[in-house]
Amino acid sequence: MIASIRIAALALIVAALAGPALAQTSAPAQSRSFAPGAAATLPNTFDGPRVAPTPPTPLPAAPAGQVSDIQMAEAALRSIIGQLQAGDIDESLFTPDAGQRLNGQLGAVTPMIKAYGELLNIEPRSGADQVGQFLVTFENAATQWRIGLEEGGLVAAVLFREAPAESSEAETAPES
Repeated sequence: MIASIRIAALALIVAALAGPALAQTSAPAQSRSFAPGAAATLPNTFDGPRVAPTPPTPLPAAPAGQVSDIQMAEAALRSIIGQLQAGDIDESLFTPDAGQRLNGQLGAVTPMIKAYGELLNIEPRSGADQVGQFLVTFENAATQWRIGLEEGGLVAAVLFREAPAESSEAETAPES
């Protein structure tokens, strides 16, 4: 279990180090170039291959008296969003590398988060091995967030993007 937590946290850190920005704002695609002619691309970690939607599975409940990974991730996310809106983060809540990276992005991220407006709702979408994915609804935008925590509860990675628009067209089942 500890090894899988460390692998998940390492994967999030590597993903965070792959690009200069924390926000992904391009249209949904399987990969994204940072600039025309750029050699590197960032895999789209929010979307997988297109498959028929399945009902969400309930998140596992923590044993009585314990806080679940998803509850810890949500509490950390609420704190981070408030700090980003204020334009100042508490680096002690993050791993040293993640805190420095996020602090370096405040100039670009803070105006974006402020433009989203008031935080209305945070809805967990999935969570496993101290990595949580959330749908966060603001007054002016719906966003998707991923947050990875280390075993001690420090934030190792945080990523977000605007949620893709939902299609108003009914999906058709493939003909058999």
